[in-house]
Amino acid sequence: MDLHIVGSGLGRTGTMSLKFALELLTGQPSYHVIELLKDPGRLPLLKEGHAKGNTDWAQFYRGYGSAVDYPGCLFIPELLALNPQLKVIHTTREPEEWYESVARTIYRGVPKGPRDIFRMIWNSIRSKEFRRVAPVFMYNNKLIWKGQFEGKFADREFAMEVFRRHEAHIREVVPPEQLLWFDVKDGWEPLCSFLQVPVPTDPFPRANQRDEFNAKMDKLLLEGKFVP
Repeated sequence: MDLHIVGSGLGRTGTMSLKFALELLTGQPSYHVIELLKDPGRLPLLKEGHAKGNTDWAQFYRGYGSAVDYPGCLFIPELLALNPQLKVIHTTREPEEWYESVARTIYRGVPKGPRDIFRMIWNSIRSKEFRRVAPVFMYNNKLIWKGQFEGKFADREFAMEVFRRHEAHIREVVPPEQLLWFDVKDGWEPLCSFLQVPVPTDPFPRANQRDEFNAKMDKLLLEGKFVP
């Protein structure tokens, strides 16, 4: 398997910043769920694997030296089974901060009633680009919002408990010597020490800030246009 580094942190814990940091440090592309939106060509592998309960992760991540965010963050034991030497970087933040960030960004794109559903139908009619990425959103809805969060993300305490359980699960399944617990605010030093690489002179990436993310989300929801 090409993958030798994986991020186990959930969305809105600095996963995009980590993606860019790993690409700079390793010189190899890093897979983030945004790549699936850019090119949904690998989506059938996920759907087939979901149906069978056995995704071909080596094929899905072919050509990528690292992966962060969804879907990989939910399948750490499976990825470790394919590469027992896998280095795992868990991006984290306080559960309350994480919940507020997700609620005000990613979760905005989840249909919550007839108005949202009508808007999605309208975008599908008028925008070829929206039709291209819509299956990815539908799969993410099944995997994340209906799967991981059991359709109850709006329940703040329940969602934060899911977040805490995920963190406990990562500590349980990853050997301590292969795991870095990482706050992106700490910058290069802990990450480079863990990966045993020199600290770059470039500033640590700060990507996908809330305003930036929501501007892209508005473009998608209101105009049916996907901006990477």
